[in-house]
Amino acid sequence: MTIQGPPPPQEVTPLERWTRWSKENLFSSFFNSVLSIASIAIAALAIRGLFSFVFAPERKWYVIPPNMKLYWTDVYPPEVMGRMWVTLGLVLTLTGLSLAIWRVGGHLTPARLARVAASVGSSLLVLAALVSIPAIVRIWIAVVGVICWAASWLIKLLWSGGEEAETISTMWVLIGTLVAVLAVLWALHIETGTKVSLTVQAAVFIGAYIVGLVVRDWIPNAVTRSSLVAFWLLSLPLVYLVIQRDPDVSAVPVTTMVIPFAAAFAIVGAAYMWWAGSANPGEVAKLVAALLFVAAIASWFTSIAMLPRFLLLALAVFGLAAPTFGGTDQGRKGLVIGWVVMDLLIAYFMTMAMAKTGIPVLGDFIGGLNLTFLLSIAGIVLAFPIGIMLALGRTSTMPIFRLLSTGYIEVVRGVPLITVLFFANLVINRFLPQDIRLDDIIKAMIAVALFAAAYLAENIRGGLQSIPKGQREAAQAVGLSTVQMTVLITLPQALRAVIPAIVGQVITLFKDTSLVAIIGLADFLRIARDVVPNQPGSLGSMQESLLFAVVIYWIFSFGTSRASMRLEKKLGVGER
Repeated sequence: MTIQGPPPPQEVTPLERWTRWSKENLFSSFFNSVLSIASIAIAALAIRGLFSFVFAPERKWYVIPPNMKLYWTDVYPPEVMGRMWVTLGLVLTLTGLSLAIWRVGGHLTPARLARVAASVGSSLLVLAALVSIPAIVRIWIAVVGVICWAASWLIKLLWSGGEEAETISTMWVLIGTLVAVLAVLWALHIETGTKVSLTVQAAVFIGAYIVGLVVRDWIPNAVTRSSLVAFWLLSLPLVYLVIQRDPDVSAVPVTTMVIPFAAAFAIVGAAYMWWAGSANPGEVAKLVAALLFVAAIASWFTSIAMLPRFLLLALAVFGLAAPTFGGTDQGRKGLVIGWVVMDLLIAYFMTMAMAKTGIPVLGDFIGGLNLTFLLSIAGIVLAFPIGIMLALGRTSTMPIFRLLSTGYIEVVRGVPLITVLFFANLVINRFLPQDIRLDDIIKAMIAVALFAAAYLAENIRGGLQSIPKGQREAAQAVGLSTVQMTVLITLPQALRAVIPAIVGQVITLFKDTSLVAIIGLADFLRIARDVVPNQPGSLGSMQESLLFAVVIYWIFSFGTSRASMRLEKKLGVGER
C-alpha cells in the first residue's frame, strides 16, 4: 500500500498574498469595507497634511542643528562640554554592552527585510509624487525611495534560494542604519567638531556592542548581567554628581571627617552584619536593628554632619535585612561585603555632593533634555522603593501601617502634580533642619518621586492581591517568616504581574516632568517653547521647535514601550 503525504505547498506570489490578506482583514464584509476605506482615506489625508506642513517652504528646520546644545544642556558652558560627551559615551557604552549581553534583537529573514525596504521605498516615492513640497526635497525623497528599492532588489539577489531563513541580525541592520544616518549628518551644515564627536560616540556604541558579543561567550550570564545592573545604578550618581558637576573636593574635610566616619562605620557595621547574619541571632538582632532605625530617623533632627546621618540610615536598613538574607556562611559574607561596598559608595558620593561645583555657571547648570532625564530617572528610582513600602503597608494586617499608607496614597492621588511641585518648591525646606537647604532641582526631584510613589503603590498593590492565598500558606508551612515570604515569594510575582502598569507609569512620569517649567526650571519642553524660538537666528520657529520636541518625546516613550513588550514576552506576563 502506498502512503501519500500531504500535498506540497502552493507557491503564492506577493500580489496574491497581499490580496488574500486584504480580503481577510480589510474587506471581509460590506460594513468592514466601508470602515476600511474611510479609515484609509482619513489616514492618507492626515499623512498628506503632515508632510505638507513639515516640508512647506516657510518651515525653518535649519534652526534645529545650531540649537542642539540648548536642547540638550541649556546653559552648560561650552568650554566643559567634553563632560557631556563623556556622559553620552558612558550611557552608549552601557547600552551597547546591555544589548549584547541580553541578546536583544533576534534575526530577520532576508525576504522580510526586502519587503520592509520595498515598502519604505514605495511609500517615499508615493509621497514624492503626491505631496506639495519644494522640488529639491521632492528629489531627495525620490532618491531615497529608489535607494530603498535597490536595497530590496540587492537583498533578494544576495540571498537567492535562502530568503525564508532567519540569517540577518536585527542589531546589525540597526547598526547599518546608524552608519547611514551618520553619513547624512556629515552632509548637513553642522560644526565639524559636533560631527566628529557624534562619529566617536557611534564608534563607542558599536565597539561596546562587539565587546559584549565576545564577553557573553566567556563569562557566565549571571555575572555579566548583575554587573551591568550595578553599573547602570551607579551611573546616575556618577554622571550627575561627578562627571557633569566637576566637584572641587578639599582635602581637609576628607581627612578630618569622611575617612574617619567611613572607616568607623565600615568596621563596626561589618562586625554587626557578621553577628546579625548568623544562624540564630535571636530577637535581640531585630531589636538592635529597630533601635538603629529610630536613631537614624532622630539624627535628621539634630545638628550632626550629613555623612553619619546617611551611614546610620544605611546601617539600619542592612540590620533590618540581615535576618532575611543571612543565616548561612555565604549569606553572612555577602552581608559584610555588601555593607563595606555600600559604606564606601555613600562616603564617596556624599563627598562629591557636598563639595562645591567647579562648573563656572551661576544658578542651576543642568537643563534641557539632560534635566528631563535626571528628573525622570531619579524620580522613578526613588519612587520605586517608596511605592513598594506603601503597597506593603496598605496590604498589611497592622492598622497603623495600613492607615498611614492609605492616607498618604489617597492624599497624593487627590491633588495634581503641579500642586505637589509648588508645595515642594515653597515649603519643603521648612521641614528640614536649619543647616540643610535644597536647591530647586532637588526639590522637584523629591516632588516627582513622592507623587509617582503613590501611583506605583496602587499598581503594586494590585499585583500583591493577584497572588493566590495558597502560596502564602505554603510559604508559612515551610517555616518562612513574613519578611522572607514577602521578599522571596509574593513580591517578585507581584512585580512581574504589573510590569505593563509600571512601564505605563514610567512613560507618564517622563512626560509629566515638563511641568517643572512652572516652578522656573528649564526642562526640554521649556527650552523648545521659550528659549530656542527667541534666539536671534531662530525667531518665529516655535512650531518647528515644538514638533522636534514631540519627536524626541515619542522616540523615548516608544522605545520604553517596546522594551517593556519584549520583557513581558520573555517573562510570559499574561500567559497561563
